[in-house]
Amino acid sequence: MEHSDGIPSSPTSDILTEEVMQPEDTRFRFGTRTITARGGPADHCHHNVLCLRIQQTFLDRVVQSLFGVLSGAIGPWLQNKFPEWFLPERIVLKSQKPNWEEEFDKELEAYHKLQPLQGTVIPRFYGMIQFNDIRALILSDIGGDCLATPEGAVLDKQDLRPLLDQAFTSLADLGAYHDDIKLDNFHLVTDNGKDKIMVLDLESVSFELSGEDLSRVAKGTSNWLINQYDNHLECMEYDGMILPKRPLRT
Repeated sequence: MEHSDGIPSSPTSDILTEEVMQPEDTRFRFGTRTITARGGPADHCHHNVLCLRIQQTFLDRVVQSLFGVLSGAIGPWLQNKFPEWFLPERIVLKSQKPNWEEEFDKELEAYHKLQPLQGTVIPRFYGMIQFNDIRALILSDIGGDCLATPEGAVLDKQDLRPLLDQAFTSLADLGAYHDDIKLDNFHLVTDNGKDKIMVLDLESVSFELSGEDLSRVAKGTSNWLINQYDNHLECMEYDGMILPKRPLRT
């Protein structure tokens, strides 16, 4: 979208003027547990992605505490066998889009292949369920802010670049690269007092390159995203939506 004078407008212009959606209760079955959670779509463009807070009953808390004690004695086997009892309070439920069977399969494959990066570079994957007769992934809520929003665009580009380089290098180390390079797919997250970039929408992750080709793509991806970010800052400043920059947290 462009202004009448030809300057492109910020992608947040439409998002921020939308009506705020009210949270609703959601129920689904995951393994041995029926879960009730409250929340709603991540935004007006992604109705298939629900950001939820689990509503625990007294029985849930008792069973979860018991599993926690047993897991400490037995080890990670119990957590891998019954992940439904080790969920955090906040989760994301991402359902398959209509006619996106192949893309959903690719995202599921990516989470398995990139398992070492779960919780650090990509969301943590807890499992897959049937939700309203549609396949859905249960993921961790990474928090932070999307780079396409004012709240996520608070770093100078020279501070953002090393964070992007680290994320794309981590993917490349496992033979992967992201093939949908737009600001929406990357979140600025502060974890234990340190800033980092986390990567979303893994249906666009590919494993078709190796060696120098993969390294070249990783570097080019950072350059391309920095250019987008620079243009985005200019657009937000024009729209009067830009927030003050803050120092990088290291």
